[in-house]
Amino acid sequence: MQSLGKIFLYLVAVLVAGALAAPQAWHLIQSLPGDWMHNMLGGLIGEVQRMPFHRYLSRSIQVAAVLLLWPLLRSLRIRDLRGFGLVRNPCATRDFFTGLAAGGAGVLLLGLTLVVSGVVEWHGLDSLAVLPRILLTAAVVAVLEEFLFRGVLLGLCLRFLGPFTSILLSSVIFAGVHFFEIPHVDPIAASPRWLSGLDLLLSAGGGAPSPGLFVWAFSTLCGAGILLGLITRRTGSLWAAIALHGSWILGQQVFNKASAFHASMLPFAGPAQCHGMVPVGLTPLFSLLVAGVIAALLLRGRERPPREVPANPW
Repeated sequence: MQSLGKIFLYLVAVLVAGALAAPQAWHLIQSLPGDWMHNMLGGLIGEVQRMPFHRYLSRSIQVAAVLLLWPLLRSLRIRDLRGFGLVRNPCATRDFFTGLAAGGAGVLLLGLTLVVSGVVEWHGLDSLAVLPRILLTAAVVAVLEEFLFRGVLLGLCLRFLGPFTSILLSSVIFAGVHFFEIPHVDPIAASPRWLSGLDLLLSAGGGAPSPGLFVWAFSTLCGAGILLGLITRRTGSLWAAIALHGSWILGQQVFNKASAFHASMLPFAGPAQCHGMVPVGLTPLFSLLVAGVIAALLLRGRERPPREVPANPW
């Protein structure tokens, strides 16, 4: 079987496995006491139990993508991270804080601009109790998405294509995946059936925004993917990209909890898309540019890692 065929089968298997596992995950979580480990996790189990079923489906697909990656890599004869163009990073701590600084500066600039301009109305956080859950979400999503998109996907593209084309293609796919939108449903009272996950998958993609907002949101996501790809290539590892991505998610989720959309000022800024997680307009694109400039300045004196990617063995 050709390599591209194996990758296609992997994607199909991820969707099917995630869809079939989601109802089982729902039943497992619902069987736990709602106050289990309450003091340690701040009521996290109860929060997860109240999540609607589509959230279980999306998380199950992400976990399936990670678990099924190992047999895919074995079939492609990729034995370690060097097969993706990643190297052992002696500057991991420096790169991580570089990503945090660049991402934090970009998010802060974006938030201040939106509040001052009147696009959003700031009302503050009702409670600090939401911060641990937001921090956990940001960490998990950043690690998973960077490993899958800037690690695996970009690394596979580099085995067939040049660096610029690989970064652009992986960024386009990264942006497009965010619009493979699993429909939002109210928390269900009845237990999900075995095929409830597949039913939701078959109706995915029907909630895309209007063409104008789609273009702006896609541009933001694609720009973020390009920046994260460039940083990954510059450092030869995922540490800076994970930190930068995580800081964006953390900042955006805190901002969403502490503010409300007030008025659209496109092309300057408009209502965030993809469940309020992706800001749109020239302002978020400019904040990405600022984050990129800061990252480039902080990485200016850093030793460049080896650029070679193993030749295509197939």
